Amino acid sequence: MGVMEVRVDELYLMNPWWRSLDEISGDQHIRYFESSNFKYHPERLFKEISSAKPGIYTIRGPRQIGKTTFLKLYIKNLLESGTRPTDIFFFTCDGISDRFDLIETIKTYFQIFERRSNEIRYIFIDEITSIEEWQKSVKYLVDIGLLENSLVILTGSSSYDLKRSSERLPGRKASGKDLVYVPITFREFLRSFDVDIEGRSMEEILSLSEDELKILSAKNAFLKEYFLKYLNTGGFPSVINDFLRESRISELTRNVYKDFILGDAEKYLKVRTNFIEIFKKLPDIIGQRFSWNSLLDIFTGSVKSVDTIQKYFEYLGYSFILMNVFFVDVSKKSVRMKKQKKVYPSDKIVAEVISDISGKAVKTSQIIEMLTLRHILKDSDMLYSGMNLYNGPFFWYSDRGNEIDFVCNCDGKLVPVEVKYQSRINRSDYLGMKRVFEKGILITRDIIFKDDRVVGVPAWLFFAIFENE
Repeated sequence: MGVMEVRVDELYLMNPWWRSLDEISGDQHIRYFESSNFKYHPERLFKEISSAKPGIYTIRGPRQIGKTTFLKLYIKNLLESGTRPTDIFFFTCDGISDRFDLIETIKTYFQIFERRSNEIRYIFIDEITSIEEWQKSVKYLVDIGLLENSLVILTGSSSYDLKRSSERLPGRKASGKDLVYVPITFREFLRSFDVDIEGRSMEEILSLSEDELKILSAKNAFLKEYFLKYLNTGGFPSVINDFLRESRISELTRNVYKDFILGDAEKYLKVRTNFIEIFKKLPDIIGQRFSWNSLLDIFTGSVKSVDTIQKYFEYLGYSFILMNVFFVDVSKKSVRMKKQKKVYPSDKIVAEVISDISGKAVKTSQIIEMLTLRHILKDSDMLYSGMNLYNGPFFWYSDRGNEIDFVCNCDGKLVPVEVKYQSRINRSDYLGMKRVFEKGILITRDIIFKDDRVVGVPAWLFFAIFENE
């Protein structure tokens, strides 16, 4: 009985609203959110997960992005709309040892509060990917009928784990979905300041005239000030909040992110020192083409195989820390894994951690390329491989040395996007794009131009108007 009593005590601690409805307001995540200078409300996730429909949902994204805060805000909404407090169960997997423990914990909840017919139960399980083979436990609970008429939301920081498991998740039927929560775009950043700019598709941007682009730029020139902030913060809400409060990213925040990146590497791959070696080298290779073979010389004999290096980079992609970009075969519109690759940090705070570890700054031009990739990325590109971008966006190069930074698939058509974040643009800067694709977007610092189907547009304007999904 002792174990059960301890567990019940813990469950009451994690679900204080069972004792008193007001307790949700005292939750540390809710308090932090309410006191933030930057309150990001992930509208898309709220829309995707209807509280009226039972089903099993997974949300994956990097650590510290705000997944737990989202769960707590969802719980607060449920309580405020009259859901019975004991119909809501929140649990974090940090404190349990294995998947059997997970089963027992959920069974315990259902034993404490017996189900009333026709009532939906709301089950929130945070960081489920820290439990090996968790999907077997969820399948078992579905098979014995315990999760019937329940809305289940599972979160995880590793897409690798969810990739192997959510595909085999039962109980999906009509409702339930795999979702991602990744660093926010400039449009989402603006929306949080109540600035709503009309969005345009890639095709619409390509068809704008030079005059229309100039009018758009003049009308939205006030956005440049916001863009400078976004360029300094990136897309993690807690980092943005920190910057707005302190006018910089504080030492404390940088260390929090550094600890989770290195801590996770140690936990999953037992190789903290090798990751430090990778991070020391990254400023030299961000945005540059490389092969796995060419990276072998980074490691002073500590890693001898190409497979191991590939595994490390894949892990960093699955954990939403690095974006791994692959070569596209233009004629077949498909990825060629054997060709060279490129890599970018997933966000500005990751670039800061890279700088801290390596002692080398990540250049502004590299950050603009990183943000361009982030903005042409669709959620669906990240569902099963995290930021290993096997489904695009891609990049392209020719044997002659022509290279295009990114190639994205827009409604079945390949569209090239080249970054030239500089004050002067020559025709040679986009000639390859024009010759091979006959169209494209050139991301500039402040220059606007149109040359047939090639459009030059400033980074701040492109990020503000381009609507991806």
